[in-house]
Amino acid sequence: MRIAYFDAPSGIAGDMAVAALLDAASDKDVSIEALREALAALPVGGYEIATERADVMGIPALRFRVSVAKAGHPHRNWSAIESLLGEARRRGLAAGIYQRSMAIFEGLARAEADVHGVALSEVTFHEVGAVDSIVDIVATAWCLEALGIERCFVSPVPAGSGYVESAHGRLPIPAPATARLLRGFEVVAGDGKGELVTPTGAAILAAMARPFRPLFTLQSIGTGAGTMQLADRPNVLRVFIGEAEETSDENLVMIESDIDDMTPAALARACERLRETGARDVSVLPLQMKKNRLGMRLCVLADLGAVETVALAVLLHTSSLGVRYRAVHRQVLVRRSDIVDTDYGPMSLKVAVRPDGTETAEPEFEEVARTASALGRPFADIRAAALAAWKRA
Repeated sequence: MRIAYFDAPSGIAGDMAVAALLDAASDKDVSIEALREALAALPVGGYEIATERADVMGIPALRFRVSVAKAGHPHRNWSAIESLLGEARRRGLAAGIYQRSMAIFEGLARAEADVHGVALSEVTFHEVGAVDSIVDIVATAWCLEALGIERCFVSPVPAGSGYVESAHGRLPIPAPATARLLRGFEVVAGDGKGELVTPTGAAILAAMARPFRPLFTLQSIGTGAGTMQLADRPNVLRVFIGEAEETSDENLVMIESDIDDMTPAALARACERLRETGARDVSVLPLQMKKNRLGMRLCVLADLGAVETVALAVLLHTSSLGVRYRAVHRQVLVRRSDIVDTDYGPMSLKVAVRPDGTETAEPEFEEVARTASALGRPFADIRAAALAAWKRA
């Protein structure tokens, strides 16, 4: 699985994401010229894009610029953005780029709707409705699609500090919609001065990335330069492009959610559905939640390649309103499956090789239960017979 890992100690903005991804590209088909051709499908004009090399506190980086001819811009609402991207799709914008762009804009629209307490249709994009922000978002989507990126991940991000001027007036950093978009991500509160994570950058992360660090084989690195000059750190965003195993016994993802409004029976059924979806393991832990309510923590272990599917299944089959992700690494024993003949028929066992070379075995539960039920024998008898046969063998 081809992945992009964003290293963001100085935050993230749309132009920084585009620059880093372009800088990481080694294929001539992923270039500013190819990007310019793709962006021609957008039904907006009066802008130019360009890249230039930059030195940021001794770090070589690429800077991406969108130059707009006219000052000011129309305040587009969600319907206008939908129409704009729909028209771009009809004019030849690739399906994958369209879908990624829509996901980024929709995430931002929902965050704005939550913050202002309005319907999605009433959301108006101010700064992010500008031509340069639209170009940044669609260009990011194009880069991800052109590079064949299937999953994105991100390091902890600095929240920044201070205030920012907006169409709504002077807002604390991070701005309310930005903060809403960063829910579930690792954020370093108060780290850095100024707006280190822009609404566009937060929207890209919320739609495209997950907050953990998988193991992967590194193939290329890109560095994007920001426009601000920071006194305490180089204002750059790095992206690592590489290959990660979709399925691995050692590197997995833990998906968690705390639940206090499901019956044990309903949650047990949900756990069965999650295993059917592809979860490696599902467990439930008791815990005490706010207002002293008793609740349950759902812990789901999944392969990296199945994270999205399993996470959506959690949200579908439980009452959870959101999930947390974290990468987990584990050490596993060498194991195999053996089949032995018993008086009750052939039985399968899981065999594990311990660190000292000894072997232990456990009959497969489902086979033992099925055989015990069919023959009317105690479960313990069937299990003991299978273990005895294995030891003899």
